Amino acid sequence: MLSSKFVGLFRLATLWVVASVAHADALIQRTVCVWDLMGANGDNYSLMKDYRIAAREWGVEVKLKAYSDEKIATEDFRVGQCDAAVITGLRAKPFNTFAGSLESIGSIPSYKHLKAVVATISSPKAASLMQQGNYEVAGVMPMGSAYFFLNNREIDEVGKLAGKKIAVFDYDKSQSQLVQRVGAQAVPSDISNFGQKFNNGVVDIIAAPATAYRPLELYRGLGVKGGIPDFVLAQVFLQVVIRQDRFPEGYGQQSRQYLSSQFDRILAMVQRYESDINPMYWLHIPDADRPRYFALMRAARIDLTKNGTYDKRMMSLLKKVRCQIEPQSAECSENLE
Repeated sequence: MLSSKFVGLFRLATLWVVASVAHADALIQRTVCVWDLMGANGDNYSLMKDYRIAAREWGVEVKLKAYSDEKIATEDFRVGQCDAAVITGLRAKPFNTFAGSLESIGSIPSYKHLKAVVATISSPKAASLMQQGNYEVAGVMPMGSAYFFLNNREIDEVGKLAGKKIAVFDYDKSQSQLVQRVGAQAVPSDISNFGQKFNNGVVDIIAAPATAYRPLELYRGLGVKGGIPDFVLAQVFLQVVIRQDRFPEGYGQQSRQYLSSQFDRILAMVQRYESDINPMYWLHIPDADRPRYFALMRAARIDLTKNGTYDKRMMSLLKKVRCQIEPQSAECSENLE
């Protein structure tokens, strides 16, 4: 005969199972399209597996759908086949111009700046800026600093970019405008083929984060003559974009705070990719030359803000972060951004 203690434990376990099933039934079922270069085998997708567990606490059962083609993932989200999407900031920009301007040239010069920016835009005070119409950016994940990848290390200064072929994403106007400023030739590309164009010699230069080096086999394009100047062009992000009316109230803020709490973990992954690059490819830009490059990027940023390519509110926020960290900078005494 079963002891009363065992019967009590059995009843408790039964109640726990019933409660768990009831909780699962009460969750809202939503589909998230996740872009990853490696599809369901990539790090982006793995991060979203943990996100899915966290989302249950916010009342949502997330179904992840992997894509290796970002264009298709974005389009499926746009037409409503997905309730949310995980895509790059450039692809996410039409859904939110504020968050879509995070990848502006030279605006986040280091990971110290990056951490401060992510914390700021993830706070409740910034919630209204992360919403645009029925779309909401429910968090960002850093993909690392973008650098120039050169097929010839002799292209070691801006003046030598003239006439060179540079891959630009045809859905980002700022890239074409920047290439034109330096007298180079823009070659329309996509995230699915720009690495291949570089590796095959169709273009001389691409801009990419270190996280693309190994998956896209960019060492093939670098060869024995190529190099990577150690000058940060911009920060690259993944953004979680949701249809606001498909999720519970407050979901976006909970999501942003969760992803912000994962910053150190995600950055550590990014830095592992950076350390994976063969040291021989890194080209040091002399400290004496850096102010000139900062000035060039700043001038481009100001022009792109004036013509509406970058969001003025984001540019103001990013400048505030830069001046909090480096108050002695010349830009902090001027009112141009």
